[in-house]
Amino acid sequence: MPSFPESVRPVACVVLPTFNERKNLPVVLPRIFEQSSRIPTHDLHVLVVDDNSPDGTADFVREAILSNPKLHLITGQKRGLGDAYQRGLSHAADHLGASLLLEMDADGQHDPALIPDFIQRCASGDRRLVIGSRVLPGSAMVAFGPGRRVLSRTGSFLVRSFCGLGQVSDCTSGYRCFPAELFRRCNLGHLPTRGYSFQTAILFELVRNGAGVVEIPLIFAPRLDGESKLKPRDCVEFLFTLAALVARRFLGPAPAPVLPEAIHIELIKPEPAKLRRKAG
Repeated sequence: MPSFPESVRPVACVVLPTFNERKNLPVVLPRIFEQSSRIPTHDLHVLVVDDNSPDGTADFVREAILSNPKLHLITGQKRGLGDAYQRGLSHAADHLGASLLLEMDADGQHDPALIPDFIQRCASGDRRLVIGSRVLPGSAMVAFGPGRRVLSRTGSFLVRSFCGLGQVSDCTSGYRCFPAELFRRCNLGHLPTRGYSFQTAILFELVRNGAGVVEIPLIFAPRLDGESKLKPRDCVEFLFTLAALVARRFLGPAPAPVLPEAIHIELIKPEPAKLRRKAG
């Protein structure tokens, strides 16, 4: 892959929605920025979207920004994951000039070592959407018990079956990379903004606008600190979102031509230490 002088490199921005992630960011942010040396084509930036966390998450980021000009912060009222992602992705594309956008959890469950491969795969093709899949051969859901695994697989099955996304193995994964230009084409007005169903809705919109899906097996590790924010209401919202997407599929405007179907790519295994919970 060719490299470019840093002054003319396009920006790839990781968008990290946070709520009470003060203990996780001191670990996650250095791991992300460590990948910069493995990315010859893009400048790696991180945008933290904090919903006024009471644990001081935003204060930690403000202090870290003083020594890292590629770290950014926006704050706002807590309106759910979907709203945070919409604000963050739009800010990264429109105000930070990002050409590639990455969605990623701030709790350590997504291995930053995959970021260079995400960017390389996304930048090497037109309108490519790269997804870290938790269900491909070579992947693992270390963080999930049997109930969460069934829930995740059932959600993906329903989306594949009813929304025309049969080429995608993991429709609810939150670890993705896609071009900002493709994101700008998406009609976000009908998307839910409260819970995790945003991930399904934005996936539907990206594919509807012509994204070709590339999937990379992912080791989904345990959280470093804290508890899952998934609530029962998120499951209810998912069903309403699914119904809305089915209606849009059959009653909405014709979708753009879709590029080649998903490609299964060799797994980049994370270091064993990243699969263990943080002590304490």
